[in-house]
Amino acid sequence: MLILSCTSYHQQFLEKDAILSKNRHMAVLPFYNLTAYPHAGRIVSDLVLTELYAMTDFRLMDQTKVMSLLNKDDEDMDTLMNRTAAIKIGKMLKVDSVIYGSVTEFRYKRSLNEVPVASISIRLLDINTNRILWAGSKSAVGGKCWFCDDALTRLAQSVVHDLVKSIECK
Repeated sequence: MLILSCTSYHQQFLEKDAILSKNRHMAVLPFYNLTAYPHAGRIVSDLVLTELYAMTDFRLMDQTKVMSLLNKDDEDMDTLMNRTAAIKIGKMLKVDSVIYGSVTEFRYKRSLNEVPVASISIRLLDINTNRILWAGSKSAVGGKCWFCDDALTRLAQSVVHDLVKSIECK
């Protein structure tokens, strides 16, 4: 007997022509963690960066460089979800676009068994025009099967993969 349970919700906005209009140089900022799970924002932003490398032709700033510049400026990581702060940081990093967002759920939910739950929102912001070129959010609940356990990070990676895939820029 095999039991699978997985629910999800996905919403997105896309300005594909504007995204494809130039070879974008972008930085992925640490995501705002709205959960009780320690470092969920940084975990998800790292997953986003990995998926962007694999699925797009964007020129991505190395995460080590992003973090060293942010730490040098003593930027409060909790403000990175703010559009104004994202523009300021994008200019400081000398990129034309930034990806920022939030993690609103990242946990194991108790039911008959513990199941992973992840909710992530992502935005792609053009620094020069102050326009959101792409935005997406997705929530998912992992399933359990007879012989396997879903890991929370694996579910988050699947959510991020689906979101990044929706940019369709490669």
